[in-house]
Amino acid sequence: MVTLNHVDLNHGGVPRLPRVCVGWAGRAARALTTGLSALALAVGALAVVPAPAHAEDVITTQEYFSYYHLDTARAKGYTGKGVTIALIDGTVDTSAPELKGANIIDKSTCVPNSSPEAKGHATAMASLLVAPNYGVAPDATLLTYHSSSTTDSSDGNCFTGGKVLDSTSALINRAIDDGAQIISYSRGSDDHEDEMKWAIARAMDQGVIVAAAVGNNRTDENEDGLQWWSGVVGVSAITADGAFADYSSWGNGVTTAALGGPVTVRDYTSTGQPQAQTQGTSVSTPLVAGMLALARQKWPDATANQILQVLTHTGLNPNHEWNKYTGYGAISISDLVNTDPSQYPDENPLAQKQGGSAPTAQEVQDYGDGLIAPTSDAFSDSYTYRGADESVLHQSGKSSVPIHLGTSPRYHRK
Repeated sequence: MVTLNHVDLNHGGVPRLPRVCVGWAGRAARALTTGLSALALAVGALAVVPAPAHAEDVITTQEYFSYYHLDTARAKGYTGKGVTIALIDGTVDTSAPELKGANIIDKSTCVPNSSPEAKGHATAMASLLVAPNYGVAPDATLLTYHSSSTTDSSDGNCFTGGKVLDSTSALINRAIDDGAQIISYSRGSDDHEDEMKWAIARAMDQGVIVAAAVGNNRTDENEDGLQWWSGVVGVSAITADGAFADYSSWGNGVTTAALGGPVTVRDYTSTGQPQAQTQGTSVSTPLVAGMLALARQKWPDATANQILQVLTHTGLNPNHEWNKYTGYGAISISDLVNTDPSQYPDENPLAQKQGGSAPTAQEVQDYGDGLIAPTSDAFSDSYTYRGADESVLHQSGKSSVPIHLGTSPRYHRK
């Protein structure tokens, strides 16, 4: 464990500006914004504008680096060392100069034919997380998982045994299997099937934090992304002056907000302009995931629930009050690393979101105790039924889940 001194990273880094009231945010969110570009995969980045750069040039910095005073964070030892982050996105180009020296391991279960758009998006997200020059958590281990998009094609190797290997729920489970502590997801997903519910329940039960972008369509997109699910950190975007970004979507699943750009990225769709400027909640999400990694580094004995308690108790809204635009307020890197999580209960503050969400707290506990009857193949390969319902033995043909009757830890708790 690295011993780190108190450092005020917000003073001049994350300015405590006037908060966005609901009325203003509603008007801002309805304002016109720039058109979607080729890089805008699902909830991906907005407004790609050519930048004066060449293919061999290395992107050396980003505006958010000074905004969040990440140079001060690094000087104090906040680098994400010892923390494992998973990125579920397109194929990451690990040969990009910005990623030289980063600890990136591709763990994809299958690899569709990645489009230039998907490759550019994924490479940008990875860079924001762990690029040595400007990544929020440059010393973290990054596990990457290719999830297909509408711009990708597949030769069939992503579908086997009746299962889709690159579905979001399957990759969340795979990331948990591989030891990820934080998952960054900057794509859209309107999946409300049982497979997703139990993947999220598993993440909550095992203390894996999922951060997800809420979208760039300046509307309520709560039903169209992972932010709808319990436990998921929904991320909206703010501008450099602290205002709610006019392109950002919103909804009951929003937990926090972060700077949405602009950032410089590599545009793999163009040979003439290899670098471009972009912005969006896709950018905000890895910034939040990276800052949560810094908090996990600083507080290794804290539970994921306690880290989330700090996040919700230190958001920059007045009195940390929740609204559907910025959640509990813009993320505060200073408070994340300087607020002792042990003062908060080991309870997930996102277990039940505004307007209702799933899984319920009881379902998460039942899943962890092995008491959810396996009536289908909606469970990860790690799940074992440990309840006392003998009728599941007669349903074994519907599921490949192992059955160990009467072995649930709940039966032995006092």
